[in-house]
Amino acid sequence: MQFLYNYNQLLKWLVFLALLLAIVSFLSFWFGSPSFSESGVKLIIEGPTQVLVGDEVIYKLKYSNDTKLDLNNMSFKFTYPDDSVVLKDGTAVTNLSEIFTVDRLSPGQSAEKEFTAFLVGDRGNIKTAKAELSYWAGDLRTAFQKTTSISSTIIGLPVSLTLSAPPNSVPGQAINYVLDYRNESSDDIYDLRFEFDYPDGFNVQKSAPSPNAGNYIWIIPVLKKNNGGRISITGTLSGKEGETKNVLVALKRKIGGQYVNYEKAETSSVIANPLLGADVLVNDSSDYSAFAGDDLNYAVKYSNNSNYNLVGVNLTIKLEGEMYDISSLDTKGGYYDSSNGTILWNASTVPDFANLAPNKKGLVSFRIKLKSSIPSGSTGSKNLFVRASARLNTPNVPSDVGGDEIFAESSLVTKISTQPTLKQIAYYSDPAFGSAGPLPPEVGKDTTLTIHWQISNPGNDMSGVKITGTLPAGVIWKSVVSVGAGQPEPAFNANTSEVTWNLGVLPQGIGVTGAKYEASFQVSVKPSINQKGNPILLIKDSKLSGTDTFTKQNIIVPDRDITTNDLVDRPGEGTVK
Repeated sequence: MQFLYNYNQLLKWLVFLALLLAIVSFLSFWFGSPSFSESGVKLIIEGPTQVLVGDEVIYKLKYSNDTKLDLNNMSFKFTYPDDSVVLKDGTAVTNLSEIFTVDRLSPGQSAEKEFTAFLVGDRGNIKTAKAELSYWAGDLRTAFQKTTSISSTIIGLPVSLTLSAPPNSVPGQAINYVLDYRNESSDDIYDLRFEFDYPDGFNVQKSAPSPNAGNYIWIIPVLKKNNGGRISITGTLSGKEGETKNVLVALKRKIGGQYVNYEKAETSSVIANPLLGADVLVNDSSDYSAFAGDDLNYAVKYSNNSNYNLVGVNLTIKLEGEMYDISSLDTKGGYYDSSNGTILWNASTVPDFANLAPNKKGLVSFRIKLKSSIPSGSTGSKNLFVRASARLNTPNVPSDVGGDEIFAESSLVTKISTQPTLKQIAYYSDPAFGSAGPLPPEVGKDTTLTIHWQISNPGNDMSGVKITGTLPAGVIWKSVVSVGAGQPEPAFNANTSEVTWNLGVLPQGIGVTGAKYEASFQVSVKPSINQKGNPILLIKDSKLSGTDTFTKQNIIVPDRDITTNDLVDRPGEGTVK
């Protein structure tokens, strides 16, 4: 019993000692060595929460280390609000982010860095600046990240801008853009400039006041407080029915010797159904791809889409492109003016044009050929095409429509596929390879001949280009070839008896503005008795094939077969003896 009592007492002491050691270890870990908490790393941005457009805003990025460990390799990225204007050395920069690093921040240390920008936007916009931090703590093997941000609301505009445009615009009818502006701040504002960004298809006719540069810039040296002004721009707007056309004006202020965005205003108009309509087709298509020598049959459809009787209507077609063969032009009643390349139809040739009734439709046509070959002067152009541009108009505008004229325009571009050439010739005594064997060929004796393929391409670039030809039975491939520098060699397939020259890309201008592509290869013949008295067929079914990269047309150019009677240096001497 005494033994059991002593044993239990000993066991209790051992358990007590184990618990004591655990408590000591825990306290030693937490209080005897450094600990780390991410919450002890402070990162904040100080700045205004409300601003006026164009205000210079100073952001203060503050950071501190309230932990017991060093913070190492700290990398900061500060991102300015969208559309901010940031100046560096007096010049606006396009990159709205800045990165800087701090090698070490010891426990208890803090620092800050300032960032300055001009905020641009509209009333009610919220502009957010953001900071990101990546760092290492002490000897810990994990990188830590922290982010923070601040938002500022634009509560006012020093200069009020009102840009107005009609909600709908009819092609050929005058349209007015009006900008009203006023200085609503308590101070005069200096060095302002308005820059308009017009939509595609807008043609300026007049402005008040006159612009200071081009037809889109107005300079305001000083805009006094409570003063304002108006800019009015009149022009015509073209486009497809239902298309939205946006016009934008930027008010810029001179800061540090450079005009930077200050405020913006934008509005839009939708293209309405035009009063007149014109549409051009060629060979009954709007996307016809042509070849040199083609007949082009044009049809111009016209219509009065309004409820007005339109009198004194004219239709002009302007022909553009060196590939038109003007000598073949048949205007079918129109008048061709060679001084400006236009065809005119009026009421004397189209009775409808004297008084084009509401919803009246009709058609005029003309015919012209393309030249049979590509002119040498056209090879400097990357792509070949011709353009027919139609303009249907009348200067007699109904009183309640406005403007100087009503018109409709349409243009049709016809792409012209390239016209590469393949020239296949043969020599007995080749300038590079020489000759071997008798000529005329003799029964039972080998004669070696050289075939050349010469390629030119005056038109568009081509892809997937290859030249192929077949050697008839009895014509032997000698595995002797020659090509221009950097060009692949022709290959022979013994299973099909086909020679193939894979060029891949055939650039425009080869053989016209530069040297031809050329490959040559040797073949031999050994006539049999049944060929005596006849020439020998050397190569057949030769052709160039590929795709025109501009028109996407597949191109195939065949060439004639060649016999021993077709030798360039010994023509007519190929009959077997």
